[in-house]
Amino acid sequence: MKYALFIAVLLLVGCGTQQERDAEHALHTGEEAYREGNFSEAADAYSKAAFDPRVGYDLGNALYRQQLWDTAVSAFANSSYALPNGPLKADALHNLGNGWMERSFYADSLSAVMGKKAAGVRIEGDDIGMKVRQVVLRDSMQRAVQHLQHLVDSALAQSASAYKSSLRLAPTDDDTRHNLALALYKIAARDKTANEKNGGKNDEDKELSERAKEIMAQADELVEQYKFQEALKVMQDGLKEDPTLKNKQEYMDKLNVVNTAAAAT
Repeated sequence: MKYALFIAVLLLVGCGTQQERDAEHALHTGEEAYREGNFSEAADAYSKAAFDPRVGYDLGNALYRQQLWDTAVSAFANSSYALPNGPLKADALHNLGNGWMERSFYADSLSAVMGKKAAGVRIEGDDIGMKVRQVVLRDSMQRAVQHLQHLVDSALAQSASAYKSSLRLAPTDDDTRHNLALALYKIAARDKTANEKNGGKNDEDKELSERAKEIMAQADELVEQYKFQEALKVMQDGLKEDPTLKNKQEYMDKLNVVNTAAAAT
């Protein structure tokens, strides 16, 4: 992380425009708070000034130190866009890459927690209403996990892009080069894992006969029309015709829960 702060240089009231004086005041006030470790106070001082790339850079640092990754990323992105090409812009891009990297770590950690919770949801008991709520809860958690995993992939890609842009301006910066290598390694590792998972899913699909796949397509179409009873019947009749549909037992169980709940209302 590049922590060097921009320091105010135009503190005289008569210097520059009002916007420039506001920026200089924010840099001065924020710097004092930042160096004392009062990062929240520093961020507050920086955020009160009209946009200035120097203030944006220091704001990003203050937010980063508070682990506010989303807003830190936004501040570094705005700063790096507005700064002229040179060492300072390279530093802003380096920090932008770090912000995206931290976002990926946080999303991945949250995804792991959510995944464990989803796996712990059991569809059980005699209360049909409870079963429906359990199904909805588990499906919602699984969708949240998928969303978080997409965020991890996107954040890592953005991180690598920022590091590359930084290296174009500062090609001898070993810290940025190291961080870029780490980002690319993590992207490659995730691609490998995704391919392995997709391979497993493909293997499961291969266990279905062509006729079973046709039956699944019919059931999916009925579900999209909210015809859950008809979809379940298609699957149950199909299972008698083609035993490979046994691989989709969980799908049929969900349809059964929904239909039972509907009949009880």
